[in-house]
Amino acid sequence: MKLVILYGIGGLSDVGRHAILAALEKNASRITVITSFPEKLNEKNWDSYGDDKTNPFDDEANKGRLEMVKIDSWKDVIPSRHFEGAGAVVSCLGHRQPGWKYKELMSKGLIAFDGNSRVIRAMGEANVERVVTISSFGLNGDRQWKHPAARVMTCLFKTFMRKAGKDLTKSERAYQASSLDYLIVRPVGIGEEVEPCGEYYLQEVGEDVVGGNMAKMDTARFMVDEAMKPTLHRCSKVVGSKPGTPM
Repeated sequence: MKLVILYGIGGLSDVGRHAILAALEKNASRITVITSFPEKLNEKNWDSYGDDKTNPFDDEANKGRLEMVKIDSWKDVIPSRHFEGAGAVVSCLGHRQPGWKYKELMSKGLIAFDGNSRVIRAMGEANVERVVTISSFGLNGDRQWKHPAARVMTCLFKTFMRKAGKDLTKSERAYQASSLDYLIVRPVGIGEEVEPCGEYYLQEVGEDVVGGNMAKMDTARFMVDEAMKPTLHRCSKVVGSKPGTPM
C-alpha cells in the first residue's frame, strides 16, 4: 500500500516523522512525505531516548520506497498527483504549545487548518478516502479521557494555547464536514524521553483511564495501523500508554 504522510513542527507534528519509520516497519510499498521541513529528518535524537536516528531517506534499504515533496506554503494548493494511488493518508499538522514560549510555532506551526484543508481537497481530487489525522484531547468538546489533565488542557486551550486550539478545532471540523473516512487521533501525552514499547492503549467508555507519557513512535504506530487496516471510522479516539502510567 502507498501512504502519504505529512508533518510540520511541534510536538504533535513530530509524530509524522515517526510515522515514516512506522510505515517502513509495516512494509508500506511506497511512502510520499509532504512537509515544509525536510531538514527536520536530519536532526539527531528526534526524542531524548536511544541512539541517534538516521534520516530514512539516507538509508539505501529504503531506496525507491520514499518520495519527498517540499511545500513552501500550506496556503498553496497541494497537487493531487502526490496522492494518486495512495491507500491512505497520515496527517500530522499543527501543535498544542503556547505561543509565548515557542515563537516559531506561532509563525510557522499553526498549519493544522490550512494544511488539512488542502489535504482534504487533494484527497477528493485523487479519489483517496482514508485519512488518519492528529489532534488533541481536551478539545472541541471531547470528553473521552476522564483525567484531571483533560480539564487543565481544556482551560489552556481557552487561554495560553488559544490560537493552537482554534487551529486544531477548525481542522477537525473540516474533516467532519467532508465525506472522507477520517479518524482523529488524540494522544493524551507525548513524552520526549519515553522509549517506545511497541504498545498503545485506546480509551474505551467505562474502562480504566489510559496513561500519559506515550512515546511518539507508539502514537505513530497506531496511526499507521489505522491507516493501513482501518477499524475506526469518522470519529475521534483517545490513545495513550498503559492505564496507571503517570503524566
